[in-house]
Amino acid sequence: MGEDKKIYGFDFPTFFNLIDNMYDEIYITDNNYKLLYVNKACARHYGATQDEMIGKTSLDFSREEWWGPSFLTPMYEDKKAYGARQTLANGMEVLTIAIPIFDKDNNIEYVIMNVRDDVKEIDLYNDQIDSEFSIGSTQSNKYIFKSKAMKKIYSLATKISKVDATCIITGETGVGKTHLANHMHLSSPRKDKPFIPVNCASLPSELIESELFGYAKGAFTGASHSGKKGLVSMADGGTLLLDEISELPLSAQAKILHMVQEKEFIPVGETTPVKVDVRIIAATNKSLKSLVELGHFREDLYYRLNVVELYIPPLRKRTEDIPHLVSHFLSEFSDKYNTNRQISDRALEVLLRHEWRGNIRELRHVIERLVLTSDTVVIGLNQLPISMFSIEGQAEQHDEDDEDFSFDEKTSAYEGYLIRKAYEKYKTSRKVAEHLQLSQTRASKLIRKYVKN
Repeated sequence: MGEDKKIYGFDFPTFFNLIDNMYDEIYITDNNYKLLYVNKACARHYGATQDEMIGKTSLDFSREEWWGPSFLTPMYEDKKAYGARQTLANGMEVLTIAIPIFDKDNNIEYVIMNVRDDVKEIDLYNDQIDSEFSIGSTQSNKYIFKSKAMKKIYSLATKISKVDATCIITGETGVGKTHLANHMHLSSPRKDKPFIPVNCASLPSELIESELFGYAKGAFTGASHSGKKGLVSMADGGTLLLDEISELPLSAQAKILHMVQEKEFIPVGETTPVKVDVRIIAATNKSLKSLVELGHFREDLYYRLNVVELYIPPLRKRTEDIPHLVSHFLSEFSDKYNTNRQISDRALEVLLRHEWRGNIRELRHVIERLVLTSDTVVIGLNQLPISMFSIEGQAEQHDEDDEDFSFDEKTSAYEGYLIRKAYEKYKTSRKVAEHLQLSQTRASKLIRKYVKN
């Protein structure tokens, strides 16, 4: 097609460029499953370039588990449009709609697919195709991962979510225990009922039982005259997450044990038991077994809850998840703040080296800060927080990988660290110059480079 050909007012190169830069992925195959075209959205979905994908077949991608489930074969057989929710290798859930294009003999000549992420509750053409790897369809419970460890955990979590067995989710603060519990709820037969997360550590000790189980009117001084429905009752029919369950006092643990075993409880100030149908998921960042040995956690409750234990490893133990999380958070906050931010390869390398003691929660906050404070589309080394360049621990931890950075990059990063730290403390170029023993002209130049750029 010549470049002077017009398509609804666009010349062909312009029209093609528009399709190439759509947010939704456009994916076109021939009648032999061969990929003829995919737009630039493939980088977000698969971490691969167009050149790396075009020419391969959809069967190749399915065998390599780039996504699942695959429905091209039945679509070719049925000769009709198909749609399904699929889960990509990085854990992202997408909605894929495939439309067959027929030749003059009514045979499929091409298939064009639209692949959309961040899907909400969208009706599908054929909702009988489901994915056992689904991890939820809303922004609030989306969990992004690529590591084998997390795939294994989510596969097991999805499997046990189909039954009402109690379980304990363990892992450091910020790894996503609540997200996993929410995923289990949404994958369970209880998904249309409430999911009630309770942070046990945040409940005042004197009010724990009344908050959990409710109370009768006038049960104690200051109680509501109409009484109060407890969190357990609010979760009736659904799922109750007891996060940081290790913080519950032994008296409350006894009542929890009774409620789990007998499916009933007695509100504060009442004498009649209340029946309840609720699934219990516990979560903790401590070793409950050690607390049992110390006498701080009931042994019978521990064994009653610990039918299945799901351990989420810290982010520093599964660094292959970090690039996908960074990409996801950049997209999330770019949309939220109506901007567009990407990250340089060198800056990403620094994020990969960071220990992330706060895990995914810490990474999410760092990315939000970078999106808000960066004045350039591409976030570089010089814009990373000072904490990313902490000398204590970081240098020793990553000495072996120092060859990944050139001498100039190392010195520039450290120079930026010194300037930003001094400017945060002294606020003026004159005082920064005095502190670092520089000329004010040079200090001003470096502040423009590392702070105000």
